[in-house]
Amino acid sequence: MSRNQAKRELLSAIIAETLDDEVVTLGALADRAAQHGFGLLMIVLSLPTLFPALPPGLAPFVGFLYVVLAAQMLIGLERPWLPARVRRYRLSARAKQMLRQRGVRFLRRVEQFTRPRQLWIPDAVLTRVVAIAVLLLGIALFSPLPFFHLLPALTVMILGFGLINRDASFLAGGLALTAGAVSVAVVGAEKLAVLLHWFLGRGQ
Repeated sequence: MSRNQAKRELLSAIIAETLDDEVVTLGALADRAAQHGFGLLMIVLSLPTLFPALPPGLAPFVGFLYVVLAAQMLIGLERPWLPARVRRYRLSARAKQMLRQRGVRFLRRVEQFTRPRQLWIPDAVLTRVVAIAVLLLGIALFSPLPFFHLLPALTVMILGFGLINRDASFLAGGLALTAGAVSVAVVGAEKLAVLLHWFLGRGQ
């Protein structure tokens, strides 16, 4: 088995093993993935928002984590860091069950398709390009559009796999999806603003 193959299989194994613990925190997930760099943590953080129905406030919370992660990538940190309060955040039993039944299974499917593909961009430049995309996606997650969180979550996951394996196809696809997600968020915000203005105007 090649080094890259082991790396691809390791992420789903790490998450499955962590979910077997009685108490699972974001810090525990981050610690077990951090040694593999920002790509794995991007994937880990995308998992909670890969489901259509989310608890109130979870999407903006994950968006904030994307912004924190992107800032660390932009300033050149070698390993991810999370605030203590975020590290203590516990996954509910329902969240653990959904991640185990759907998230891990989905990861294993994606891992079958990603592999190293030729890149012509230096690692330092590549990391910062991905960081800008993650930053924009984090901001976009504050959008109130229903079910919109699925698009940024999938995009961050694709970028994470691309970054881990230096997979040009996944990175190009992730950057294209980033442009689409940001466009949807901007247009959606404009539409909501117009609707709100119309509604307030009728009330006068």
